[in-house]
Amino acid sequence: MRQPNDHWKGYYTFGPYDIPASGYVQGINDLVTPFWQVFLGAYISDPNIEFGMDPGQLPKPVLDAVEADSFWCLTKLLDGIQDNYIAHQPGIQRQVADLRDLTTRIDGDLAKHLQNEGVEFIQFSFRWMNCLLMREISVQNTIRMWDTYLAEEDGFSSFHLYVCAAFLVKWTEQLRKMDFQEIMMFLQSLPTRQWTEKDIELLLSEAFIWQSLFKGSGAHLKNTNSRGNGGVGMGPDY
Repeated sequence: MRQPNDHWKGYYTFGPYDIPASGYVQGINDLVTPFWQVFLGAYISDPNIEFGMDPGQLPKPVLDAVEADSFWCLTKLLDGIQDNYIAHQPGIQRQVADLRDLTTRIDGDLAKHLQNEGVEFIQFSFRWMNCLLMREISVQNTIRMWDTYLAEEDGFSSFHLYVCAAFLVKWTEQLRKMDFQEIMMFLQSLPTRQWTEKDIELLLSEAFIWQSLFKGSGAHLKNTNSRGNGGVGMGPDY
């Protein structure tokens, strides 16, 4: 499927649209794709829209409407995470540090192994924060995940951190057997190609568990290895 930036004519830097306070950074184009695909779904009957017809065959007024609606949604999304896309991207730097701390509390053995192998969280999780995991899972699964983000208070700015933590510790058994090079290669190409909506729902449920345990809780200050599967699945049905 042709991507939305084929039609956008550089609206990030000039033209009728502008992103207040945010500048263009690599990866920001990715964030409009789920909105683009959802709005196109109203005009394209092929259920497999990601690989379906070329939207360029649609009438120009339709494309203009899809572009405008997608861009409006993108600006609303960015309203809550603008610190991620301003100079030096302090929001992402902060989230990466928070992910490192949270991983230490959830799975201390994994955090220690990554440290011993010289793996810095910024090396793999910067992209997770910058592109909101879009490059790790399919667009269709991203849409499912963002549906929950939109329903959660501060879903993109806060809940996403716990999703990233759940996503990382999911691979702990594999990662703890790897050296630096193997870890980096694995995390750059995670085996999520066959993931379905059920996998995303499980990930979201696990993230909800960690958020319930650690967000705003005194337990967040304790450096304990609390990882376990006993409670997973007890969260709400996402």
